[in-house]
Amino acid sequence: MVSESEAFCPGHVTAFFEVVDDLDPRRKGSRGAGLCLSLGVRTVARVREAPRTMIDIFVNGRRQKAEVTQTVAEKIVRDASFEVKILSESPLPVSQGFGVSGAGALSTALALDDALGRGTPREELVAIAHEAEVECGTGLGDVVPASLGGMDLRWKPGAPGHGEVRKIPVEADLLLAVLGPEIPTRSVIRDAKKVAGINRAGSACVEEFAKGPSLERLFALGARFAEESGLASKTVLEVIRASRMFGRATMAMLGNSVFATGNREQLATLYLKFGTLLRCEVDNVGARVL
Repeated sequence: MVSESEAFCPGHVTAFFEVVDDLDPRRKGSRGAGLCLSLGVRTVARVREAPRTMIDIFVNGRRQKAEVTQTVAEKIVRDASFEVKILSESPLPVSQGFGVSGAGALSTALALDDALGRGTPREELVAIAHEAEVECGTGLGDVVPASLGGMDLRWKPGAPGHGEVRKIPVEADLLLAVLGPEIPTRSVIRDAKKVAGINRAGSACVEEFAKGPSLERLFALGARFAEESGLASKTVLEVIRASRMFGRATMAMLGNSVFATGNREQLATLYLKFGTLLRCEVDNVGARVL
């Protein structure tokens, strides 16, 4: 007998962050701030009993390795034997700072646990997805805020039980623009010199944001962080500055991309020459079983 469940997890953009290392992946993560996106990853999990465990993963209709999703599925199935099919769909590009791997991990955790009828506490499923992303080096701080929705202040790093994330509901129309090639997250967070620059700039931004979290402050501090951290390309910095005529924009960490709010028509005209453009809103609900 085949059992099936479906879940959605919003994408997530980080405006600024600070890397906090720990040997325990559930304690490791980032402090920072960002927004959840109405675009994300929708995942269907299908399971049936089998002599041995087999996990097949399809992303947008194509079979993929999807290391983080594979890791999550293995952690949830544990010692039982099932034939598992994970079918994920997303309009968001990968390795552009839109939190796709984290959203894939968490939507898989929610859908697969529900399909198996395990009833695992939600906080544990979020912790499993966070742990998998940290272990695979694909992210540090998208999973927990994506589970909550809204604008986030990640005050303490790590999974539920260790981290502390404050949710601030906000309403905003957003524009996402890809301006250059992919940036694999692990190439940045495993580079000690880059991390030192990130932490110098990021720590000050987190402290400043915590004094009065607002959408305006998120974009202002994000633009400052993009420049001071050394992460933004010349093109990204130029686009952030040019966007001030029509609204506000900042770099999506970690990607050659920006997220913006303001006059979306004027901003879209500005970004069109670069290619990929996506419109969305802030998701204030967070990850959920559908």
